[in-house]
Amino acid sequence: MGEPIRILHVLGGLSLGGAESRIMDLYRQIDRQKIQFDFLVHSQAKEHFDEEIEAMGGRIYRVPRFRVYNWFSYKRALKRFFKAHHAFRAVHGHMTSTAAIYLPIAKKAGVPIAIGHARSAGVSGGVKGLLTKWMRRPLKRRADYCLACSKEAGEAVYGKRWVEKGKVEVIPNAIAAEKYVYDEDVRKQMRKELGLAEKLVIGHVGSFREAKNHAFLIRIFAEIYKKRSDAVLLLIGDGALRETIEKQVLEAGLEGVVRFLGNQAEISPYYQAMDYLVFPSLYEGLPGTVIEAQAAGLRCLVSEAVTKEAGVTELAEFYSLNRTASEWAAHILGNCKYERKSRLSDIQKAGFAIGAQVSRYEEIYRKNVLLMVPMLHQGGFERICVQTAKLLADKYHVCIAIFSSEDMFYDVGDIPLIDLHLGSRPSLLGKLWNILLRIRAVKKVKKEQNIHITYSFGPTANLINALAKAQDAVWIGIRGYGALEAKREMKLTCGRADKVICCAKEMADDVRRLYTSKSVECLYNPCDTEKLEALSKEEPCAAHRAFLAEKQPLLASMSRVDDVKGFWHQIKAFALIKKELPGAGLMLIGDGDFSEYERLAEELQVRDSVLFTGVQKNPFCYLKKASLYLMTSETEGFPNAMVEAMAVGVPALSVNCKTGPAEILTDDYRRAKVQEKVYVGEYGLLLPVMNPQKNLNAEEIEPEEKMLAAEAVKMLQNADGLQKLAKAARQRSRGFSVTAYKEKLCTWLEEAGEFD
Repeated sequence: MGEPIRILHVLGGLSLGGAESRIMDLYRQIDRQKIQFDFLVHSQAKEHFDEEIEAMGGRIYRVPRFRVYNWFSYKRALKRFFKAHHAFRAVHGHMTSTAAIYLPIAKKAGVPIAIGHARSAGVSGGVKGLLTKWMRRPLKRRADYCLACSKEAGEAVYGKRWVEKGKVEVIPNAIAAEKYVYDEDVRKQMRKELGLAEKLVIGHVGSFREAKNHAFLIRIFAEIYKKRSDAVLLLIGDGALRETIEKQVLEAGLEGVVRFLGNQAEISPYYQAMDYLVFPSLYEGLPGTVIEAQAAGLRCLVSEAVTKEAGVTELAEFYSLNRTASEWAAHILGNCKYERKSRLSDIQKAGFAIGAQVSRYEEIYRKNVLLMVPMLHQGGFERICVQTAKLLADKYHVCIAIFSSEDMFYDVGDIPLIDLHLGSRPSLLGKLWNILLRIRAVKKVKKEQNIHITYSFGPTANLINALAKAQDAVWIGIRGYGALEAKREMKLTCGRADKVICCAKEMADDVRRLYTSKSVECLYNPCDTEKLEALSKEEPCAAHRAFLAEKQPLLASMSRVDDVKGFWHQIKAFALIKKELPGAGLMLIGDGDFSEYERLAEELQVRDSVLFTGVQKNPFCYLKKASLYLMTSETEGFPNAMVEAMAVGVPALSVNCKTGPAEILTDDYRRAKVQEKVYVGEYGLLLPVMNPQKNLNAEEIEPEEKMLAAEAVKMLQNADGLQKLAKAARQRSRGFSVTAYKEKLCTWLEEAGEFD
């Protein structure tokens, strides 16, 4: 396993606050071999969670606190920080007051994902509150994800309309609720330690700040104490207003019965000791304290200013702040006797189970990858596009964009498919207009989907991808050597691409030499050998079974109709093979109009021995029946079909075209490339390239076609040699495994944009 991705959480500090505790709960549960948390804090002092974070492998960075007057120096400090530290997958901003400042700076420095997280449903009063609201206004457009712990928090930070449009995702606070399960033994022990054995224990957990409304809480308790002299109030937390509240307690004559316990690392035992939690906050995001207390079976009286999402069970009751302290006290005293039991299952069902939250954040922290291909007809690079999407879907957010879904062949499964509805147009003007429309449409998709990497397949998609470059890294896939001959397009696409991926080493060499000094890589197409082996055991179409059983030996080739494939060479060579092996058959698998090749076979008097299967959902059970695979292409990138045939145990006889076959059938493709005659590779045979000029004249048989026929007959008549070659072919196909392909591609995806 490689290095974990790193997520930077931005907070005011690392004290025992609500947001900090929730993030730490998440951090403790997340797989830290895959994801590590780092923290950027606006505090110079060492605080409660520092040591634990460092022990778990997290890093803590510090910047000056924002003071309004230091606006410019604050921005400079952030720019310096992100220039030096940008190897993060995401910046997760919990400090929303300044998130609209630091998130864009992080993105510009190369951090792929910017997250704003609303944790509070209100702001302080006065000028400070107004300033906070003003600074939050641009945040919704500067974050890739707008998260909130409650609907009210989302509305407070991003605005009601943004929430109504569905652009805010509410994720309940991640709470390790199992820690708070009610335990009678713990209750007795804790009450004994605190000297509370026969007391009525009222409790509150929260920092001493304006929003928590401690002043009103003290007045409520004073009314309770008038009626119940055995009452005690436990205040857990710390903060700037503590001294003010301590003074109020003294003035009310409650010294000794109101206990200030400060911050506590373990809150659960205190919940067990309490009889009632009172929570009269002026505003909240979604108070974890109330959820924890309910998990412990503790009755709670909560102000109506707090989001109703905190009321997971009937234990939480909401009460108006317009009511008097005396009314609050009366309500508490009238409901303080109840059966105490844990409510863990209710908390988990409500979505606060930390396991579910971990899974969602793992999803959010994934990169967004767009794969682009013109269409999904049957073909090599279309198949690779779909296969790539399915391989990456467990680690990334993957979607496929196509120009037209007409006559789709490949099933993309659960992968989101974006149809741009911009198929081909006939005239030159129409084609030029189509390019402009496609560029605009793809730019829109990249922006709306917050795409980090766009990987295109095929010359047309490559051109649009390069011209529609936005905030994403542009990768273009060169899948056929013919693409290199379009010099103007290649210069344009390679010049704008961040990475050029070729499916053959020789092709990559030529791209570097001719077009670019940027990142040019070779990535062989993947072959899922285990899947192909399983598919090859199925039965072919009933209409074809008799042919496949009768014609032996059987030669095969697979591709859609294209002159570059040289099918006429195969049919002419097959007519010669039939003279030596009368029972032989030829099978051509693929999409397109093969009528002219049917006529050629008729003229050569071999039509009854040639099977044109058309498109087959499972061509591998056909290939399995073959004795020898033929490939006569003028050019190839990486001939997938030949490797797939080898994977099901079919030896290959191929022309030694510019790229692909020599790298597949030999261990030394450079040596094989200089051979002019037959080259016997370790995994198959290579022949000289054939005449690319299409010749459908049945009476004209070229020397290369005669050579192809002679070598095929020689191979087919050598049963032992053919069997050994079949075994070697199957073994060779394992070298182009799905695992190797995925590992290499994922390495590049992890590096893109994070370590520039």
